[in-house]
Amino acid sequence: MAKLTEYRGAWGRREAAHLLRRASFGVTNDQLNQAVTDGLSKTLDTLFTPLPKKIPPTNTADGSKWVPDEGQVWTKTAVIGVQGDPTTSTAYDISKGAQYYNGITKTWWTRNMLHDPVSIHEKLTIFWSNHFATEMTAVQNGIYSFNLLAYLRANAFGNFKDMTRHVSLDAAMLRYLNGNTNTKRSPNENYGRELQELFTIGKGPELAQGDYTTYTEQDVQAAAKVLTGWRDFGTRDLVFTAGDRDLRDNEPKSPPMFADNPNTIFVANNHDTTDKQFSPRYQNKVIKGRTGINGGRDELYEMIDMIFEQDATAHYIVGKLYRWFVNSYVPPEVDDEVLIPLATELKQNGFVVGPILRKLLASEHFFEESLRGSQLRSPADLVLGLMRTINTWSAPTDPALVNRFYQAFPAALGSLQMDLNEPSSVAGWEAYYQAPDFYRIWLTTATLPLRNGFTDSLLVNNNALGRKPILDTPEFVKTFTDVEDSLKLIDQINELLFAVPFSEETRMMLAEEVLMSGGRYYEWGDVWNAYASNQSNTAARTAVKTNLDRLFKYMFRMAEFQLG
Repeated sequence: MAKLTEYRGAWGRREAAHLLRRASFGVTNDQLNQAVTDGLSKTLDTLFTPLPKKIPPTNTADGSKWVPDEGQVWTKTAVIGVQGDPTTSTAYDISKGAQYYNGITKTWWTRNMLHDPVSIHEKLTIFWSNHFATEMTAVQNGIYSFNLLAYLRANAFGNFKDMTRHVSLDAAMLRYLNGNTNTKRSPNENYGRELQELFTIGKGPELAQGDYTTYTEQDVQAAAKVLTGWRDFGTRDLVFTAGDRDLRDNEPKSPPMFADNPNTIFVANNHDTTDKQFSPRYQNKVIKGRTGINGGRDELYEMIDMIFEQDATAHYIVGKLYRWFVNSYVPPEVDDEVLIPLATELKQNGFVVGPILRKLLASEHFFEESLRGSQLRSPADLVLGLMRTINTWSAPTDPALVNRFYQAFPAALGSLQMDLNEPSSVAGWEAYYQAPDFYRIWLTTATLPLRNGFTDSLLVNNNALGRKPILDTPEFVKTFTDVEDSLKLIDQINELLFAVPFSEETRMMLAEEVLMSGGRYYEWGDVWNAYASNQSNTAARTAVKTNLDRLFKYMFRMAEFQLG
């Protein structure tokens, strides 16, 4: 348990930057200095303070509302109340296609992440969106995808078991993993399989064909039967014939909808009411078949209770959190001294995630030197983190330009293989599960040039910002102290932007060969002071900017910059 003892070691810029880099997306120099002043405990308080609920995105063309209010469900272009009564119309136009609204959601989300205060909230939200993975293009409903994202964000610090209950009946998930087509006449095993393999208990080693250390194919089949009868509420529910019954599946006119999942309905006629026999992996549990409008929900909740009773479930989610926030490599001693104790505590405390994650990030283990720089920056850490660190830009005020400006960031993430809410599969992004490469998957012969292209672009004119660079290097370095001392300046940039310290040889190379283009490191003081004493002097500013632009472009292309 020594590894989970609260960290009591040195607390300076490098330790604070390590925590903030892993727990959030980038940090300004002022925020880093504030964290040093606050200390570890207060900084963790700041990080783990939930952010307020966000106002849903509106139509970028005219500002009109397209996301229904809470407790309402979507169908076609109208909002339908929970009791089935038409209420307020929205501007959601199905003729535009789901991708139009999905694009608005991604832009809205990245814009929020760029401007949020210091917090772990959004990084946790991305974690959950990757854990309970759906692909927007497969869901094909912009409101369903937004509602799932909003739920995950609202519950990011909360109860993993409750989240699993909710997501199992979420309209986006029902569409994505074919829960809509899972009926007693035609069982579909997709969600029953992924619920166990990817979302809760994990597959574990295969002992024999279809027999894993945590569940078997028998358990997949039994889970599929438990899950029969659910589907999302859609336009078909407004069309009934032949005595108030839908001729397609003989459903009653008003199937029950559920307050926790108002876009989801349960059709009792489509539910398998037989007993469900599980394998010895679940102690031969039998879930009794139920009838009536609550039958499917009661069986589902009993099955989730069964899965969460297994120690492997808590261990599995703690392992995923560890790989996301700490390191992909989990040696046996880390499993024994970190993951297993945290998993035990998570289960004992009812699966509330926030306190467990905070304990991990406050631990002696988290601050071990070997773990600093042990990750490769994800595309979100690179793009959003760097934009949040740079504090010299402001968004355009023109509505047309501001939309184009913020749309560039989800597009950049997509080109770097981290398209938000569009993972490559239901398993999420490969960098967080695919052994042995893990994070190295982010860097390929295709993505490295794109990463370099993104960082290069920060130093050139940006048309959306009135032909000004996003990174105004002279203004940016004013946030540091002793700017006229090239070596001290490089040290401070290193602490803020790099996970590992430079060697003495690298420091001098950057100061003389890069910053001064072959001059001596102490000559930088004359260049800077000439500008600082007369900042309206165009020639002096140009000289400073040329040198600093060269330095930052080089530093952003260093291999060390890719480490997180």
